[in-house]
Amino acid sequence: MGISPKEILKKYWGYDNFRPGQENLILDVLKGRDVLALLPTGGGKSICYQVPAIALPGTTLVISPLVSLMKDQVDALKQRDIPAVCIHSGLGWHELRLTMENALRGRYKLIYLSPERLASDNFREYLPNLKISLLAVDEAHCISQWGHDFRPPYLKIGEIRELLPNIPVAAFTASATEKVQSEIIEKLRLVKPAVHKTRFARENLRFSVVETENKSGYLLKALKKLNSSSIVFCDTRRETEELARYLSEAGLPTGFYHAGLSQSERVKRQEAWIQNQTKSMVCTNAFGMGVDKPDVRLVIHQNPPASPEAYYQEAGRAGRDGETSWCILLYKPLDIEQSRQKILASFPDKATLERVYLAIFNFFGISEGSGVGRSLEFDLIAVAKKYQIPQLQVLNSVLNMEQLGFWSLSESIFSPSRLYFIWPYQDIYEFKLMHVRYELLLDVILRSYGGIFDNYVTINEKLLARRMHKTQEEVMELLRELAKKQLLDYLPNTDKPLIYLLEPRVANPVFDLSRLEPLRRSRLEALNVMANYLEDKNCRSAFWQKYFGGEDAENCGHCDICIRRRKKALNGIQLREYEGYIRDLLGNSGLSRMELMKQFPEENAFELREVLRSLMDDKTILVDANQKLYWKS
Repeated sequence: MGISPKEILKKYWGYDNFRPGQENLILDVLKGRDVLALLPTGGGKSICYQVPAIALPGTTLVISPLVSLMKDQVDALKQRDIPAVCIHSGLGWHELRLTMENALRGRYKLIYLSPERLASDNFREYLPNLKISLLAVDEAHCISQWGHDFRPPYLKIGEIRELLPNIPVAAFTASATEKVQSEIIEKLRLVKPAVHKTRFARENLRFSVVETENKSGYLLKALKKLNSSSIVFCDTRRETEELARYLSEAGLPTGFYHAGLSQSERVKRQEAWIQNQTKSMVCTNAFGMGVDKPDVRLVIHQNPPASPEAYYQEAGRAGRDGETSWCILLYKPLDIEQSRQKILASFPDKATLERVYLAIFNFFGISEGSGVGRSLEFDLIAVAKKYQIPQLQVLNSVLNMEQLGFWSLSESIFSPSRLYFIWPYQDIYEFKLMHVRYELLLDVILRSYGGIFDNYVTINEKLLARRMHKTQEEVMELLRELAKKQLLDYLPNTDKPLIYLLEPRVANPVFDLSRLEPLRRSRLEALNVMANYLEDKNCRSAFWQKYFGGEDAENCGHCDICIRRRKKALNGIQLREYEGYIRDLLGNSGLSRMELMKQFPEENAFELREVLRSLMDDKTILVDANQKLYWKS
């Protein structure tokens, strides 16, 4: 009998038990059933396909749209001695071929794959000879045009069922309405799937909505009051920098993070925040994916996000350790209308699309009939400047043409420089004897890096330059020359997003804007949901349970709506009388809850509990490690 899921969990992750719901889901996967799993952000969904991948023979394919998350997960698996690899649009042709040859030899338990690579002929020619035991689809809502993050290449995943007819499919998402769930089942061709849901409500999160014209002032007070690890989400890069500067000048050391920073600067700022050297991180939504800091006590949004899914996922980064945490959404009346105008402006006309289409291909020097399968480093600023097109028009056009299937756009990720010798060692040895120009470089590389004839290795041009007593640019030029001779494959580091061409360049591209209409409508509908959330007079947690779970839920008792109702229910004079009496009773020494309750008549127990709850929510009364209550001085 093979190793059990619990034994795998203990051996590789060190845990004795699964979280609620994980084990039954894993057992369904191991039985060969198709599965649709709806697990909230931070709910441990990766364990639910990684454990079966180890238990099953052969290899598990994991489809994911985010290269940064795939890389993080592969790195984490390797640290646990679980062989895994990531295949994405940033890989060169030689690197893909070498990786797939290793996969054919069964060297990986998990292959993480971007959806556009799955759809490519280069990958599919290998697929029939791979021993696949499970297909896991992460972020499965990306398959739906009614989802908040539709990715056209996801529509190709269903075709894999024809190539792998007897392989179970497990689809995972943290946010999907009932409509999106039905579309996932249909388009992934899931057969009688076992649907696993956990409650979307997280009891430790306290949701609030605050209408204010002075958002920065409110934010400063909230951060000072809580004085704990916090995330502040903003819409624009400029806003993150200005707000971080304002908070720092007010005495709160604050970092900012957005995709415009260099890779080294992003890592530096993220580490400072994780190590609590800075308590607050002001950021765009580029921050947070793959960042699992358990003790985030406060997540504030300076503006309403464009979709409820985006908001709930971002807010869900608070309180992953299960402790009480706050999720506050700030808004002013004009915010929703401004967001609506942004959505309408994000769908350019055909003339703009054609202009940007030509600019992209001309920028990279790609001629008609060629380009398919190439990955291009997308420098938005450089393209916009060269062809005198506003940056926002370039970005929106690129995103629209991604939806129309011309290409796929990855997020900004850092890929270190990589090197692989195509020629065998003996040929390299003879080459360097006959070419003095390259002899020192090849000697230093061979001494510095092992396994370079078997796999791509990460190299450091600066280190090579120091050992050769040359400049870094001289080393890079020599490497480029050797790559042109096809002696080696050299992939310089990059931290720019990549455009992966799915179609060759054509003289007269067809832009069928009617195909974008469902996406435009879904974004406007999602914004309407956010507008309803801002104005809703019912429990915030119940709102989310209804939206995602499709079912009514009890009031949470601790969101801003519930607290307001509770305070209103208590007579104002009576509330002040209780507060004064409780403050006097607690004094300097404090009391346990039971000791305090005994000081009141039994018929006042309900009112007393409500007052206590309100005072503890407001942090007027604090609880120490011994569960004694103290009045905050």
